[in-house]
Amino acid sequence: MKVTLINVSSIDGKLTKGTGNNIYEWSSPEDFAHFKKTLNSHNLIVMGSSTFDHVKDNPKAGLRPEKERLRIILTSRPNNYKKSVVPGQMEFSNETPEELIKRLEEQGFDNMLLVSGGKVATSFFKKKLIDELWLTIEPKIFGIGEPLVQEEAFDISLKLIETKQLNESGALLLKYTIIK
Repeated sequence: MKVTLINVSSIDGKLTKGTGNNIYEWSSPEDFAHFKKTLNSHNLIVMGSSTFDHVKDNPKAGLRPEKERLRIILTSRPNNYKKSVVPGQMEFSNETPEELIKRLEEQGFDNMLLVSGGKVATSFFKKKLIDELWLTIEPKIFGIGEPLVQEEAFDISLKLIETKQLNESGALLLKYTIIK
């Protein structure tokens, strides 16, 4: 299965602005348009429960169940989300990344869009399961906030496959393949 991690970051590598967790407060409209287009082109979206909890009530996030795509939220407590489950559309799982990918491949999925914060991204990077990273760099510096990966020892090489300037302010979309 091809796994693509998509995210937006400040120039100093922060996914969140300080202790805030709402990227819609600081990311550009152009990045949001890119994100929505990418989201709509995938039928399998995976995210962590922290990401889900921070954006679930934001209508801009579009986290409503949809028949044309499966959203899986990774959590250590799937039973806490029973009211939000819509089988085949919005599911909650405590599977490891490897278990999840194996199950989804058996169900016929071959492409996963990983929309997550540092915790879930780190768990996928640790197992070398990410094939591409699509990262928008916004021209902002926060100093504090959540990083793309949590503190772990990594030595991951990437190869740039595409760049695109998204707006006049200089938001850059960078697409990388992970060298395995």
